[in-house]
Amino acid sequence: MELPKAEHRACARHIYANLKKDHKSETLKPLFWRVSSSYNEADFRSNLAILREMDPRACDDLLKKDHRKWCRAFFRTGSSCGDTHNNHTESYNRTLKKARKKPFVEMLELVRRDAMQRIVTRFKIAEKETAKYTKKARIEVEKSCDEAQNCFSLSSTGGKYEIVEFGTGFCVILSKRECACRKWDLTGIPCRHAVCAIRENCQEVEDYISDYYLTEKWRNNYRRGLTPVNGTRFWEEVGGRRIYGPPYKRPPGRPKGKARIKGLHESPTKKNKYKVGRKGRIAHCSLCGGAGHNSRKCPNESDESRAKRRKLAQDAQNAALLEAQDEAEMEAAMIAQEEAALGGHEEAGTSGQGHVEVQDVSLTAPQGSQRLRGLLFGNTTEH
Repeated sequence: MELPKAEHRACARHIYANLKKDHKSETLKPLFWRVSSSYNEADFRSNLAILREMDPRACDDLLKKDHRKWCRAFFRTGSSCGDTHNNHTESYNRTLKKARKKPFVEMLELVRRDAMQRIVTRFKIAEKETAKYTKKARIEVEKSCDEAQNCFSLSSTGGKYEIVEFGTGFCVILSKRECACRKWDLTGIPCRHAVCAIRENCQEVEDYISDYYLTEKWRNNYRRGLTPVNGTRFWEEVGGRRIYGPPYKRPPGRPKGKARIKGLHESPTKKNKYKVGRKGRIAHCSLCGGAGHNSRKCPNESDESRAKRRKLAQDAQNAALLEAQDEAEMEAAMIAQEEAALGGHEEAGTSGQGHVEVQDVSLTAPQGSQRLRGLLFGNTTEH
């Protein structure tokens, strides 16, 4: 492992998707996220008890996963990050939707250009920010200030306070920036109990926000962008044979596109719960409308129609074979010409004189692709 001391967390959204496969309760989702979003062990046990009461089997299956990796109550403090999901990774997958359709070099270039432009966009947004802390931190602080109206504080020595909220006490230590609810410890933004203690001490709440949320640090993250790169026509040739992709073979069935295949419960808004599956359905023939067979084995089809349909299928197959053969011959011609050109350069370099004439092997290719090969090899003569 490159980072052995780094904390490893599991995405709660994927854990819920796996749990939803075997448990179809409508109340599972809100109860699961209450358990996952618990900031301390007391809330974790309380929310887990509610889940067990509603669905004991789902609770047992959930605990088979290590809860220290997907519940906030067991996350390590100090990173000022309380995320329980990896949505930032999904944003990269969305960006790569177009890139994965390209060949390898073009794919990497598209990813690099998109990352370069994204850094510039984020830097411009950060440059326009005039406040001391980021917008996210300010919104969270405002929310904590509104929630602090239900709390009152009891002072103690050593900068310690007991904050009472609906009859429950929370110990707050301003010098260590700690609260019993662990929200301040984990996120670095004062919680409602910390806000109550800070106001009791007649201090500014913003002074207790973590330095991770400083606008200046936000700007520094995007200050150094990626360096622009010249196009392929400016790249230096280092010699060697060109690398070609494997021959293309069209898979059976309808093309599924290049988009990433989503999970069953990953996009619930697009899922139709009334959709009927294929299991138990009876096939019908498109020719005669009869049940129990399709058009390929229709007993009512005439011999003339069957022969015509088979002839069309055979013609399509022959056309595909000819196209594949044409592509193979074209690739072989390109490789042969590059090898001949490479051999000519080596001979000219060793002898120091003469020029090796390279035979135009494209003349052996089928006539249908002569113009294409002329454009590739620089031959502008059309036949």
